[in-house]
Formats: sequence, structure tokens, C-alpha cells
Amino acid sequence: MDEKSTAEILRVANDTSNAFRRTLTDEERAALDAKHENEAPSAAYAVATREDATIEFTIDALQTLGNDMQSILDRRMEKLYREALEVYYATEELAAKPEHAHLREQLEAMRAAHERQYGCPPPPR
Repeated sequence: MDEKSTAEILRVANDTSNAFRRTLTDEERAALDAKHENEAPSAAYAVATREDATIEFTIDALQTLGNDMQSILDRRMEKLYREALEVYYATEELAAKPEHAHLREQLEAMRAAHERQYGCPPPPR
């Protein structure tokens, strides 16, 4: 990979990183900043005049961006899962009452969807 290609990849990675950071909540941004706070600058960056070091730095930058995105997506999925469980538990409570018997079908559909997705019924409250 030549210097021009590497520079272009780094520019795209930087633009992508900036766009990604704009989607973060303050809490998410703080968590990522704390995660990277004690990281030493890349050794590859320090000697980026060598082509192989520049490639290493580029790979490292892309891996860091990918890991950060995955970390945020995992946190968001966990939050959504907990919120979905709260909906399930509320539906479970309501469906137990005779006046809300019509919710039993939806409750069973939610239980079945959880079992398909996770291989087990929803955890008890």
C-alpha cells in the first residue's frame, strides 16, 4: 500500500470516527474517552515515516474504530434487551388479570420469540 492510499484510508477512518462520535450520547462518549484515556500512543504512529509502520498504524486505527463501534452497539443492545424484558414483565402482570386476558396471546408470542432468539424462556423477574 502506498502512502497516498494509506493517507486516504486514514482520512476515511477519521471521518467515519467523527461521524460515529456525533451519534453517541454524552454517557457513551465519556465511556469511550475513559476507555482510551490510559492508552499510549501507537508505536507505529511514532515511526510512521516507514511504510510498514504506517500500514500498522492504519490497521490499528481501523481496529480501534471497529472495536469502539462494537462496544457501543453491545451496550445499546443490552439496554434494549433490558427494556424489552420490562415490557414483557408488565405484559405478564397484566395478562394474569381476567380483564386483560386478550394479552395472553401477545405474551406467548413474546415468550416464543425470546426462546427462538436466546434458546431459553425469558428470565424470571
